Amino acid sequence: MNLLIVDDEFYIVQGIVSAINCKELGITSVFTAYSVEQAKKVMEKEKVDILITDIEMPHGSGLSLIEWVQEKEFPIVPLILTGHQRFDYAQKAITMHCFSYILKPVDKLSLEKELRKAIESIRIPAPSASSGFPKLTTKEADDFISKVRDYIRDNLASDNLNRNSLAEHIHMNPDYLSYLFHNKFGETLSTYITKMRIDKAEELLLHTALSVSEISELTGFSNSSYFNKQFKKVTGYTPQQYRSEHI
Repeated sequence: MNLLIVDDEFYIVQGIVSAINCKELGITSVFTAYSVEQAKKVMEKEKVDILITDIEMPHGSGLSLIEWVQEKEFPIVPLILTGHQRFDYAQKAITMHCFSYILKPVDKLSLEKELRKAIESIRIPAPSASSGFPKLTTKEADDFISKVRDYIRDNLASDNLNRNSLAEHIHMNPDYLSYLFHNKFGETLSTYITKMRIDKAEELLLHTALSVSEISELTGFSNSSYFNKQFKKVTGYTPQQYRSEHI
């Protein structure tokens, strides 16, 4: 279980770090960031399960950070930390499904209580009408993930291959599917889909005479330019370079 704490004030971050009993809570790693951009870099590099973020920071807000997390489909439980008891903040936090809204100065016992609840929500997602999360055994979760991987492999050319279409295919809540997948592989569904598409593209580049444009279409990329960009990002080569270097 990994935690990320984001606040532009150094002493607040360090105070929270020192107040947390990681061993007792079962927290493996505590990452820290002092801006929205630093926080994004941490989450792109490390597996983060729980996010505690301030709202008002000089170069970006915690609410915009949470929006970014949700756009990226990172299965992270967000907790808001702020010194402002404002209704509009609380209302926004609720609409964004923030797990908790914590006011500064933070009481150690209150912080621990909220963290325990957040950790429990990850370990045992509660089934309810609002969440739609079922209770699954490890085998059942693995079976669902296996079906998702098979479906991705067989539908790489589709322009509608995303977590919503996948969740619909296996009749599961999209948020819960993202959580299961990230918990199993340490990466998002969108990242996995891109990697599968690149793997298929590599195969086609090496074993067929298809053009880059044709391969782009067969692997589900919206256009050749985007395909070239993603291919180089993953492999370090453009498709043309990859073909000439590896054949």
